[in-house]
Amino acid sequence: MMRARRPPPALLCKILLAAAFAWVSGYAPAATAPAFSDDVRVQMQQALHRELARAFTLDKALALDPALRTSADKIAQEHLARMDKVLPGWLDEERVRQSDTGTGTGKPPSSQAVYLAVFARLMNELALWQLEPGDAHYENATLTALRTAPNVCDVTGDYYFSDFASRILRIQALPATEREAMLAGERQLLAHWGQPRANPAPWPDPLPQQAAYALLQRGPADAGHPRLALPPRLAYTVLGQGKDYAGLHPVERCALQQWWLQESLRQGVAPAAALNAFRYGTMLTASDRAGNAFDKPGADAGDDLAAHPPYPGIASRFGVTGVTTVSVRLDPAGKPLQAAVIGRKIDVPGIRGVRPVAYEDVFDAVIAKYAMQEGRTYGKPSGDVPYKFQMVWDLDGDKNPKAPKGAKK
Repeated sequence: MMRARRPPPALLCKILLAAAFAWVSGYAPAATAPAFSDDVRVQMQQALHRELARAFTLDKALALDPALRTSADKIAQEHLARMDKVLPGWLDEERVRQSDTGTGTGKPPSSQAVYLAVFARLMNELALWQLEPGDAHYENATLTALRTAPNVCDVTGDYYFSDFASRILRIQALPATEREAMLAGERQLLAHWGQPRANPAPWPDPLPQQAAYALLQRGPADAGHPRLALPPRLAYTVLGQGKDYAGLHPVERCALQQWWLQESLRQGVAPAAALNAFRYGTMLTASDRAGNAFDKPGADAGDDLAAHPPYPGIASRFGVTGVTTVSVRLDPAGKPLQAAVIGRKIDVPGIRGVRPVAYEDVFDAVIAKYAMQEGRTYGKPSGDVPYKFQMVWDLDGDKNPKAPKGAKK
């Protein structure tokens, strides 16, 4: 295994200053305060409420039937009111836990550390909600909307907090007689927040966007390469302009995921597996929502990528550690053709008893870039067997990690 280093002190300072969360940037309590004052507690609760409300606020320009908008707004307000009662308990639980599991310095946890741990837990609840299937009727109706409705990805407003809007658009695409049952299903799924639950299904391998692009790159659709036609906008951007997935607009990414779900079903993939892939493909992770606040473009330019990947700023800020397993497909000379993360074992302060799915991909982009760095070779390949290695992400680990055994630059 290899170890990745944390950001150097200068970069870490920039990361700390770059925090985009209202409470963190607007309030800096003393780290040694014996307890949180009422004012601090109120500020934390208000900041958490604001962040959660972003995902449950329907944009005024979103094309919704008035009656459906009214019903959806009611569900959103009920959920926010319930979570307002839950969040104080989460803050107390985290403060006590951090006090009990401290470093032995005798100092109580900072209110900022407690806030970020609860914020991480809240973001993870959003991600778990995105992945959790409903009952049989809910699943069948969701599949019907994704199979038949062309505009269910056309959200407006804040695209990186479009969780609720996306679900309501799918409900609008269904017959009016289905809506009440689907809204009841939404209430039921929201009631699971903060409750013990089973871990979600595993990440699809390959990721749906990788599988979709692999099919498209095989050549034009014909008898030898049959596939469903891409929607015109996607055909223009993906085939005409040659944009990769990262370069697509969020609405286009969703549309590609919808197209891939339809194509998967055409190929005979089980509906549950196709829906799981769609949900992972459209899941908004912590990196989607806040990654740019911590990792600006070019922030890793000073790192020696040949020796180790840089520790992502968002992962350092939230104390994310763990291990990622990478599979690298090689050409006959041992040069990388494609790299994919095939295993994620991640720990995040504040998230316990369930997978931290909102943070499991925080290392994916940087480890893929590291594995595919121009000029890197991995030795002679063993037939078609891909090269695999693991990266240990440890904030207190080796400051001078080495490249994987057999990899040369």
